[in-house]
Formats: sequence, C-alpha cells, structure tokens
Amino acid sequence: MQALIRDFYLCVRCKANGDIKPATDVDHIRPFNGKDDTLRLDIDNLQSLCKACHSRKTAKEDGGFGHAKS
Repeated sequence: MQALIRDFYLCVRCKANGDIKPATDVDHIRPFNGKDDTLRLDIDNLQSLCKACHSRKTAKEDGGFGHAKS
C-alpha cells in the first residue's frame, strides 16, 4: 500500500513513457528469497504497475505465471 501511495496510484513504467495509467499491482523490483528476506517489504524495492506492465515484467523475468525459465 505504501508503494501505491508513494507512486500516486499510477503505473511507474507507463508514467516513465509519458502515459498515465492507474496502478493495479505492487511489484518487487528485485526478487526476494523467502518471507524473512528484507527485500520483501523494502519500500525501495516496490513499484506500482498496471496489470499489463506487471504481466509483461513477470513473463520476461519468470517465463510467465511465476514459472521460472528453463
């Protein structure tokens, strides 16, 4: 929630490209390793994204739907 408020409920990737879209998801910029990893809740590791940007990022990094690329 803090990331959404900080980012004014706007998708940071769309905004960087000159487009204004509402954010629907909070994304971890760098992956975290388990619930005790400090990156999990680090506000500087969170960004607000729209559904489309979050899906593209996930597909690129994880092969989509949380499945690691082989």
